[in-house]
Amino acid sequence: MTRSLQFRIAFSAGLLCILVSLGLSLMPITPGQAQDDDETPTPTPIPPPLIELNEDLIKRATVFVMQTYQNQNQTVISCVGSGTLVSGDGLILTNAHIALPSETCRSDTLVIAITVRVDEPPIPTYTAVVVDSSRGLDLAALKITGYLDGRAVEPGTLKLPFVELGDSLSIQLDDTVTIFGYPSFGNDPVAITRGTVSGFTAEARTGDRAWLRTRAVIPGTMSGGGAYDRDGKLIGIPTIAPARVAGETVDCRVIQDTNGDGRADTNDHCVPVGGFISALRPSQLARGLVRAAALGIRQGEDLTPAIPSAPEGNATFSRLFFTTRFNEAGVPSNVVGGVPTGTTSLYLFFDYDNMVNGMVYELRVTVNDAPNPAYSLPPVTWSGGERGTWFIGSAGTSWDNGLYNFRLFIEGREVASKSIVVGGGPQESPQFSDIVFGLLDDSGGLAGTNYVLPEGSAVQARFNYRNMIPDIPWTYIWYFEGQEAYRQTEPWSSDRGTQGTHVITATADFVPGQYRLELYVNNVLTTTADFVVAGGAELNEAVIFSDFKFTTEQIGGIPTGAIRTDFPAGEDRLYVFFNWRLLAPGTLWTRRWLVDNDVLFEVTEPWDAPANGENYFVSLDSLAGLPDATYALEISIANVTRAAVSAKVGLGQLPVGAFASAEGVQLTGRITDIETGEGIPGAMLIVLQSEWNVEDFLWDQSQVLGMSLADSEGRYQIAELLPRGTLDEPLLYSILVRARGYLPVSADGVSVDDRTESPIEIDIELSQN
Repeated sequence: MTRSLQFRIAFSAGLLCILVSLGLSLMPITPGQAQDDDETPTPTPIPPPLIELNEDLIKRATVFVMQTYQNQNQTVISCVGSGTLVSGDGLILTNAHIALPSETCRSDTLVIAITVRVDEPPIPTYTAVVVDSSRGLDLAALKITGYLDGRAVEPGTLKLPFVELGDSLSIQLDDTVTIFGYPSFGNDPVAITRGTVSGFTAEARTGDRAWLRTRAVIPGTMSGGGAYDRDGKLIGIPTIAPARVAGETVDCRVIQDTNGDGRADTNDHCVPVGGFISALRPSQLARGLVRAAALGIRQGEDLTPAIPSAPEGNATFSRLFFTTRFNEAGVPSNVVGGVPTGTTSLYLFFDYDNMVNGMVYELRVTVNDAPNPAYSLPPVTWSGGERGTWFIGSAGTSWDNGLYNFRLFIEGREVASKSIVVGGGPQESPQFSDIVFGLLDDSGGLAGTNYVLPEGSAVQARFNYRNMIPDIPWTYIWYFEGQEAYRQTEPWSSDRGTQGTHVITATADFVPGQYRLELYVNNVLTTTADFVVAGGAELNEAVIFSDFKFTTEQIGGIPTGAIRTDFPAGEDRLYVFFNWRLLAPGTLWTRRWLVDNDVLFEVTEPWDAPANGENYFVSLDSLAGLPDATYALEISIANVTRAAVSAKVGLGQLPVGAFASAEGVQLTGRITDIETGEGIPGAMLIVLQSEWNVEDFLWDQSQVLGMSLADSEGRYQIAELLPRGTLDEPLLYSILVRARGYLPVSADGVSVDDRTESPIEIDIELSQN
């Protein structure tokens, strides 16, 4: 049985088609170049391809995204990139920097061009809106809402090819990945490039898999496209932000005459382009965004909506140090000045200030003065907020011996650097590690050990030590809100021995705010940890949030609807109110909305209410009504969960089939003349939904599963996959074939079960009238 069949429809194409469709003039375009002075990456040998039958479907699910605006009665393209359809009704996953308006991406319309014929460039067809986005993660969910001619897309009428999100957590080193996207400015068809997973880059708040790294050669215009595993599941989004220096884009291409002077030159608007891509955002980080958009759920109003404001002063990185590990709270376990041969994990920590989510930052690493892209991070958008502590690094791969120099850039400006040597044997120098904080209980033990402590008059810090020498000087320094509060240096007591665990106590008025402890041996920093003081003490634990109330109505910040934890189906808004105490303004806090235990939204921001108060609220809403499900709110501080509450709407669980599945069987084949055997171009084949047969068909769009027009050789392929039944209860499909000048053909009973191989190839012969 044929495993694949290319779907082709005759259309004129190319960038000319895009520009003509948008009413623009065509200008010459040159191939993209790498940023900075890097040479084009050398491709690795191409691994075996994906399962062949998936490639055409993935190409047709890959879209070309254009931000456009009107200027002097012409349409100007301001920014471009790739995207991926993740549902048949027009939900698209792409990069935020491609879809969101900005200083370099002026926009009043998002245009979506689709692949109609897989060997031709995309055709501008639709307009879309941004449903939700994260500038920090550089991810956005778009929804097709209209046609290019201004008509609205009626709900339920789109049946576009799409792909499913895969499990990026299952990806391993050296796994094959295949990347789909548009390699230029729309004048080429979807391109495919293959490579292997070369590593994983860690970042604060997203863990060891903030980025998947690949050796595949990926042009910058494929940013926003898709990376797929061997099963054809979307496991990553190729991502690179156009690099900037002093606020100016490094690589910006003029593709059209935008000022009407008949020339395309530096006086015209240019389209920013990123360099070659080596980093993929894991699909796991996009799952909540996509699921929320598919369910029609969005974050609603809250008590103190964040109003972005420009920070005062330049963005800075400072206090750089290396560690080989961090704990579940994101706290570094140790501080190292060098690491031995065979080290498999290394992280660079640093403080930051005056940053803005969406700023472009970059890490360039050299090993023995030679650039090393494997440990570097190309220009990407910042996601940590204005100030705090961040880290970047990797684990799971061996770090080669050598002198490593880490250089950090903000908007193309080098702001900090730090070096470390990898090599030699394990270090035997005196060392502190693994600080935790707590309070003494009645028995003298350390209780409530974490990084959020209640207001009080004393704090204990416990840490490990090894290789200590009697009488060697050691120092501990306590900080409050970035300012040194207390310092003590003393000789190490021989009574403690060379290794073990030690506890120190700080006595003071520990008021709400951010604290830090640093431990030194011989004036060398060996470990450090931050903690937050907030809330009051109850059984040695910090209690900050209380009196949670769910409701569906509020007026002036006061809940006015019924207070309950189960609500009838169809509610269009859900509020959570709560009280708080002793939480210093500016303290970072994280709130997560979960639906049936899946995180949909996660926001980390400074606390912007008074230190004490009642009836803080956050909410979810939906224009079409919140679907039946269990809705939960979690609140964390310093990566420690401080509260978790939930309520049910309707049945308390999402309906079966709430999320579209790309699993199924592909239908393909050829429609020919029974006398000549030649293909019949333009012949139309319709597949009905399984609950309808030919006799019941009323030519209603809602009865149609999919439709295809035969190409110049009579070949057809239904974009929509046929859902499977079971061996005991297969799903039965009906087909109809129509062609001008030929007798119609129809049939019921195309059986699809869980053992049906894909694709099904059905060749059809038609007789002339």
